[in-house]
Amino acid sequence: MLPLLKAVNMARGQDGNEDQNSEFTDKVLNGLLAGAIGLGSFLLIRKVVRNMKQRKQQKNALNPGDPASDAIQLKMAFENDNYFGWGTNEELVFNVLESIPDSSFMRKVQKAYRNLYNTELVADMQSELDTKEFAKALAIINSKP
Repeated sequence: MLPLLKAVNMARGQDGNEDQNSEFTDKVLNGLLAGAIGLGSFLLIRKVVRNMKQRKQQKNALNPGDPASDAIQLKMAFENDNYFGWGTNEELVFNVLESIPDSSFMRKVQKAYRNLYNTELVADMQSELDTKEFAKALAIINSKP
């Protein structure tokens, strides 16, 4: 029996003898503990794998023509700090989108963006650009062969 359960049983006035109820309680607690350990392990492993992917993408971003490079440029355009401290550099967004050669490369840029920032590129574009600019960006993306 777990020490915590012994203390609870003693506080209730029960002696150290285990009955069917305490065995069931032990099994339930052991199951919950095993589940919590399993979930914690899964979350830890998932975080480590995501961090490894992110570091790899950041390392590859230094190579010209890599999708991660374009993804980082787009994020930098969204987080542009101009003289007043706010705003998106729409011109840079459109330049980067126009420099992407085809739709398969665009998918790689979107995947790199998702791996680097844990958010979707199109969702960030929609939140950072006004309606006309967002429509123009989508038109550029959809015009890729």
